[in-house]
Amino acid sequence: MYSKRPHIVIGFHGCAETSLDTILNHKQEMKKSTQDHDWLGEGMYFWENNYERALEWSKTKHTNPAVLGALIDLGQCLDFIDSR
Repeated sequence: MYSKRPHIVIGFHGCAETSLDTILNHKQEMKKSTQDHDWLGEGMYFWENNYERALEWSKTKHTNPAVLGALIDLGQCLDFIDSR
């Protein structure tokens, strides 16, 4: 069911500007979300290849919206698109 994927993807995480500054200046690591509304469970959520969608989401949650970009190695993961 899980397979090693040799993919690097670009992900975008919507957040508050203060959180972005804190993470980029190495003052604090990203925290996984544990909210009841996290429909995929606990973790960190990134929009794959979609800066605009991350910004749109951030604008609904923060008065000072920002977007953090990341290169993500998918590694061992569950891929709902792959029938294997």
